[in-house]
Amino acid sequence: MRNDEFVIQAQEILGPTLSGRGFTLEEIDDAVDEGGRYGAALYYLSSDCKLQIYWSAREWEVNVMVAPLGSPNQHGLYDRSRRWHYLPEFSPRPNLSLEELVKKRREEGVKFLDDIGQLRQLVGHIDRYFEKAHTEILKQYGQEPLDFGEQ
Repeated sequence: MRNDEFVIQAQEILGPTLSGRGFTLEEIDDAVDEGGRYGAALYYLSSDCKLQIYWSAREWEVNVMVAPLGSPNQHGLYDRSRRWHYLPEFSPRPNLSLEELVKKRREEGVKFLDDIGQLRQLVGHIDRYFEKAHTEILKQYGQEPLDFGEQ
């Protein structure tokens, strides 16, 4: 996928999920130099944290990361501030042997997806892991989560 296509597809597929959580697009970097290959990152801002959706040409992966406000808009794989974190980083890991984990993943139907499939999969990934990661990021960096309940 070309970077400009990734940027458009990421906004179309993930934009509604992110705007529903209070995020707005802050910046697009469609020329992340990965040693001669070029990836892309979209940075989203909310009132109390940031998200980035990225495509790595080097790793051939699409993923999402979370960071506290004030973090640099730098592709997470190359972030020297170490403030960008993968969402599942804050959730308990399954206590399974490698064989059990492989079996479980096969039963879940995990397969190699194209870039658009990976973007679609990120919607569920955000739904599953964001709340815990969001709370932990705010605790770790000294902020309290904002309450967006009924007013």
